[in-house]
Amino acid sequence: MSNIEKTLVNFVKGKGPMISEEMLCTYASKNADETIDIIFRVINKELDLVTGLESLERVRDLFKCISIVLSTNDTVDRKKVARKINKLDERIDRIELENKNKFQNVKNAIQELESVREELEGIDEQAVIKDTKQYDLVNYLVEEKQDINYLEYTFNKMPTLVNAKDKEDISLFRNIVKKYIKSVKDNEEEKALYFSNLISLLLSQRSLNLTEKEKRKTLDLIYAAIDKLSVKKSYAKKNKIKIEWLNSLVDIIKGDTSKDTRIEMLANKYNINVYFNEDILEKARLIKINDQNIENRMYVDDYIITIDGENAIEIDDALSCRKLPNGNYLLGVHIASVLGYFSYDDQIVEEAINRGRSIYLSNKYQSKENDYNRTIPIFPYEFSAKTGSLITGMPKLARSYFFEIDSTGNIVNETFQKTIIESNKQTTYKEIDKILNHGTQDKELQELVFNLHDVTDLLDKRYKGDQVYESIKASTDDLSDLRVQRIGAEKIVYQTMLLTGNRVAEYFADNDYPCLYRVHSVSQSDSKKLQALIANLTKTYGGEQYNKLYQLIDGLYPKGWYDIEGSHDGLGLDHYCHCTSALRRAADIVVEHALEVCYDNNPKDRELVRLEEEINRRKADINNKQDPIEWFGRDYKRAYQKRR
Repeated sequence: MSNIEKTLVNFVKGKGPMISEEMLCTYASKNADETIDIIFRVINKELDLVTGLESLERVRDLFKCISIVLSTNDTVDRKKVARKINKLDERIDRIELENKNKFQNVKNAIQELESVREELEGIDEQAVIKDTKQYDLVNYLVEEKQDINYLEYTFNKMPTLVNAKDKEDISLFRNIVKKYIKSVKDNEEEKALYFSNLISLLLSQRSLNLTEKEKRKTLDLIYAAIDKLSVKKSYAKKNKIKIEWLNSLVDIIKGDTSKDTRIEMLANKYNINVYFNEDILEKARLIKINDQNIENRMYVDDYIITIDGENAIEIDDALSCRKLPNGNYLLGVHIASVLGYFSYDDQIVEEAINRGRSIYLSNKYQSKENDYNRTIPIFPYEFSAKTGSLITGMPKLARSYFFEIDSTGNIVNETFQKTIIESNKQTTYKEIDKILNHGTQDKELQELVFNLHDVTDLLDKRYKGDQVYESIKASTDDLSDLRVQRIGAEKIVYQTMLLTGNRVAEYFADNDYPCLYRVHSVSQSDSKKLQALIANLTKTYGGEQYNKLYQLIDGLYPKGWYDIEGSHDGLGLDHYCHCTSALRRAADIVVEHALEVCYDNNPKDRELVRLEEEINRRKADINNKQDPIEWFGRDYKRAYQKRR
């Protein structure tokens, strides 16, 4: 037992004086965490014996020792202190419930316990790092960068930032809630969504130390806002959605997990439709291939396969590849055609484009039909997983992109045809990898797979993107962009889809036709203000945790977006577009429409003007949908984890 522990034990037993502040500070300067552990250990032993006011007074004296160590040492593991404080708080609750009969004066003892709780809460607040330099940094990221990914990365590298307080001793969390309330009241929808998602991000951080006092003050802000929005009956009716949002935030902060979060309510916050109306469901059920929609379509009789994950529902791309007599390869990339079944101005297509893209959730949700889904699709499954899906052995409408590729990987000829295809075999990535490594008894399948492998090896040498971008996209969960892979079956799919998106985009660019391009730009300029803040923190504190923010600036790429012009820096392409997933992504439907206008016909000037206007309109809608979809996914994940 150390000298400090002996001194404290003797004090609580009434056999010696309280430790001097000088002795405590000297010991803590050598090992602050060990000193804290000793004090808590002595407190817990004393609480085991507590029977009256005298014992509680000694506990309160020991709390003062913790305060001294916290106020004089920057090296204390404050997260650990916060955990110990929470356990003590729970223990005091148990003492009040279980030991009432032991107290000589129950009323006075309960009052004294409440006083102990207040002191404990004060220490809890002290455990939070109060450093305005840290607050300045994180507030800059919140206000000016406004990038959730950037913030999440920063919190992962510097967990203490989530507990930063401003010069008025207001927590980052409470300040963010203030901003959220203001944006809701001012009808600033985009800001409200951003701050809502930021609140979810903060609450998901394990290092967040939100004291009961801070919770109460934050909740008071929300209650005051709700009161103003509902002060009159007419106001309450008008502000119904705003009040729902704020009440939902109250439940989240209070940790109320007794209510099952309804996915519709969560989605409504981000203007996302979970379900389809009956008219659209009926269209999806009734649509089929008929004489009208097979007109002017070429039937493809090549051997065709699909390659997907084991749990794929919507099969929207297929591949064929054969050697030509001249030694070149004829690669066929066959994409499920939405506009083969519906006209572009149809209600079901309009709904799909408005949805932006299918949303893949972290966990399943219960649908109206009591089925459990993990995806919010842009089309009802009756169409996207059945009629429109490239199911094996069934004729399907497609847009087929044929590329003749020579032995050096050059495209010597290409055509984009409206087709009818029939997939011969549905395969998975694992199956194709197995064939690549060990072959198969199915010689026709083996020949196709080896041809695809040879072609994509050639394409792999042709298409080289930025290394950092490829590293990010190789492990991304973002299904709005092409996942970069350079091994096995995944490389086959990646290179064939990349080729198709590039060549279709080049067709529009070469002919000066309007197109919805997928654009990506890497900014080379860093914010001087951010660099100054980081430099200040690094100089003040040192340590690699701050230097890592430089790596973030250099290495974290912005996301892609849609535009009427622009290159894709990440992929290293002058032109690129999304055109290979029309069952799951709105932009691909717009590009399919552009192909119908431009490639399938000889467009007149007025038709090109109308197409450009349409693409400009759609690019804004689709771009504006991207962040809310991502934020909703995060919010859903957090809500699901709380219910668990």
